[in-house]
Amino acid sequence: MRTIDNIRQFITSEICGGHCEPITDTDLLIDQGIIDSMGIIVLLGFLEEKFAVRIEGDELLPENFATLAAISTLVDKKNGMNAEG
Repeated sequence: MRTIDNIRQFITSEICGGHCEPITDTDLLIDQGIIDSMGIIVLLGFLEEKFAVRIEGDELLPENFATLAAISTLVDKKNGMNAEG
């Protein structure tokens, strides 16, 4: 499963509890109320465990968590993969 699809599945099932509309790669997660600050913390734990990455403080920028595409790009970059991974 691609990085972006793993992240989408986690947000849909664990953060939204399966009660959100389908999330596209470019939906604005925070602006559209799909994820909040607590959700970001939960998501960080998932990303670090699932993908064996460490998200540093200087990477905790709104633009890195604005969309599924942005989150996936960050994770893939941390893993030395291209954005398609």
